[in-house]
Amino acid sequence: MKTVDKLISEWNEEERKKFKDLIAECQERERRLIEASRVCKDNLSKLTESLISLLSNSQNMKQNTVKLADDLSGIHLQLWNKKTPSA
Repeated sequence: MKTVDKLISEWNEEERKKFKDLIAECQERERRLIEASRVCKDNLSKLTESLISLLSNSQNMKQNTVKLADDLSGIHLQLWNKKTPSA
């Protein structure tokens, strides 16, 4: 992508003077665009880290839920065996 400075470097001095205000406005917009782009990249990185953390925590919750279900089934069977008399 061509920057404003690269573009106007191809212009002669008369063109630069003629469009001085427009050049200044474009340079400011370019600066703000670069900053907004940097912020977006930072936010995207943070979002990615958050999603990775969410996925990891979801996997941990799944494993814990399976273990809890197994433990509860074991407790249920132990209580069932105590309630039923042996034959």
